[in-house]
Amino acid sequence: MVSHQLLTHDTILELLPHINTEQNLLFYSYLTQRKDKAQYVGQFTNSQLTAVLAYFSELSFPAFSFFRVEDRDIFFPELIAFTRETIQLDESAVCGTILCQQDLELFQSFGLIKGIPQRFLTMKHQDESKLLESNIAKRINENDYSKVIDFLHSGEMRFFTRSELVDYPFLGIKESEDFIAVGGYHFYDSQLVELGNIVTRLDYRGRGLAKRLTSELTHLGKKLSPDVYLGVLANNLPAVRLYEGLGYQTTTELSIVNFTLSTTKI
Repeated sequence: MVSHQLLTHDTILELLPHINTEQNLLFYSYLTQRKDKAQYVGQFTNSQLTAVLAYFSELSFPAFSFFRVEDRDIFFPELIAFTRETIQLDESAVCGTILCQQDLELFQSFGLIKGIPQRFLTMKHQDESKLLESNIAKRINENDYSKVIDFLHSGEMRFFTRSELVDYPFLGIKESEDFIAVGGYHFYDSQLVELGNIVTRLDYRGRGLAKRLTSELTHLGKKLSPDVYLGVLANNLPAVRLYEGLGYQTTTELSIVNFTLSTTKI
């Protein structure tokens, strides 16, 4: 028997021991830093939780994270239909998530994917000797929040949330009063740290600012947790090489996708 329901906080916390954080950074962030702001739709088979589709509404698009609790058959059309009805999202709305290959094939098999998936690498820092010693970046304060938000939006940072700017350290490099590079964290916890939102102004690229800023963010992150990660599009070869040169190594290959909750083809 298959059933669906919104999960309680207690059930969400029970999921944590099942999570391989390195393989499921996105879902781990939903269970921890986003636990009070996300909704979690669970699918149960014979009273056993088998899959979760989590929804987060604070990005510029409907954001989701999908997780298989058990390696068993998932009744995907039913999960999609219940989720769409529960969160009252139009089936034509274009949503976003990050998927492993197995889950990408699941979404594709039901015709939900829109456009071409983008290969996405999770990288972990492994070699501190490769980091630069730099202190040109300054901690961003509340007076500069609006400038930073505008800067990130101009850099098309889709996964940025204001809470990351408010709750976590954020560093910036200025020339006169204008930001030319900024960066911060998607996740900042003693369990793990994930760098994010690293942007250099277009006319200042190629000057080593991203390398210095990433080094400073990594050094700062290492003070909180030995496990420091970042994510990058696989086709952004200059960024991949930059991070490898700073001691990062690829641990997981995923796909960033756009999809709908349409059941037309299901």
